[in-house]
Amino acid sequence: MKSSRLFIVVIIALMVVVILFEMNAPARFNWDDHSQSYKSKQPFGCYVMDSVLRASLPHGYEVLGSDIKQYIGENAKPVKHTFLFTNSFEDFIWTQDSNFLKMIEEGNNAIIATNYNMSYDDDSTEGMELGYTCYSNNYYYDGDYFSKESLSINTIYDTVYWESGEKFAPASYPINSVFCTKELILSSDYRILATLNEKRKNGSDGDVDTVAGIRDFGKGKIVVVSMPLLFSNYGILNDTIRPLVLRLLSQCSDLPMVRYDPSLISEMEQDEQEDSPLHYLLANRPLRWALYLALATVILFVLFSARRRQRVIPVIKPPVNHMMDFVKRIGGIYYKRHDNVDLLIKKYVTFGNELRTKAMINVDDYDHIDDELQSLSTRTGIPFKELQQQIYDVWSATNASSINDKRLQQLIDAMNNILQRINI
Repeated sequence: MKSSRLFIVVIIALMVVVILFEMNAPARFNWDDHSQSYKSKQPFGCYVMDSVLRASLPHGYEVLGSDIKQYIGENAKPVKHTFLFTNSFEDFIWTQDSNFLKMIEEGNNAIIATNYNMSYDDDSTEGMELGYTCYSNNYYYDGDYFSKESLSINTIYDTVYWESGEKFAPASYPINSVFCTKELILSSDYRILATLNEKRKNGSDGDVDTVAGIRDFGKGKIVVVSMPLLFSNYGILNDTIRPLVLRLLSQCSDLPMVRYDPSLISEMEQDEQEDSPLHYLLANRPLRWALYLALATVILFVLFSARRRQRVIPVIKPPVNHMMDFVKRIGGIYYKRHDNVDLLIKKYVTFGNELRTKAMINVDDYDHIDDELQSLSTRTGIPFKELQQQIYDVWSATNASSINDKRLQQLIDAMNNILQRINI
């Protein structure tokens, strides 16, 4: 590969690595996202909360948008449900063609966690029948939205007190004051579930604000909460807020729960909105990455051309082993000369080298030959006298003028036997 092409490949590889690193790097949280959407992983989204509740609630949990029509109205399924509204109650009342009050009277439950100001003393039928008013207490914080800065800068904490009831004992939960921007005025039909001790207003323990209440309505129940953002990823992951959230949900946990999320689009509506195949590819993560990979492959083919240039790889023959030819030549020379003494000397030299290498015994050390042979006898198990006689016979034969073939075979077999016993 040419140096210019190698440079291009290296640059593209580095760009791919940087892009993958940036895509997998942890993103900063967006504290301004108060959508409470089913797909939002931000602090005030509901992705984590929906996952936890889906795995925890015994009778089931699901999130619905316009598909909620299957549970409301004249054609509703006979199975009753608990409907959870996390700051989406206003959208539900305005957009869904249903009789909400009749739905509760027939045995469904509703948990309304909202800032929606529906007063029971105005002209709205729902407001008069539901019997609650949610209004802002602007003496500390003005506005419905807050950010990470407001949570970190605000060091004032209120305490939410859980009133005694049938299911739970009284308890207190310290909560950042920015959550407590709304309070409830409830009709006499409600039983107060939780109150807010308003120390920040006048420093006394006597004034309290109601933040949660429950009432029976026909065969169903209604729970009203003035702190909707508690029902979010932040609330379900916060060790202080989570027990309060679960207590509120448990008031209507005897039925399957449905959370209404207007941002969720049903599959049928999504199909109607998809006006091109490309939109479908980009909406699905596996298909989206497959498209990106295909485009990257096309670009690489354009840069480096799609034609492959192959070179013939020559066949390299392995080197020939001539060791057997060498052994045959040496053996043929000894056979023709018939010099058994010289052959025995060569064998004895090899025998002595192997003893020194494998057993650290030197049979050529004539001054300490008895000690060496004693060590060899211990190592091989051959009696000392027999071993001594075999070595002396070899010495005598190497100094002889000639030896016959039979005697040569005996002496070589004796040395091979010693080496074999050492190997064992």
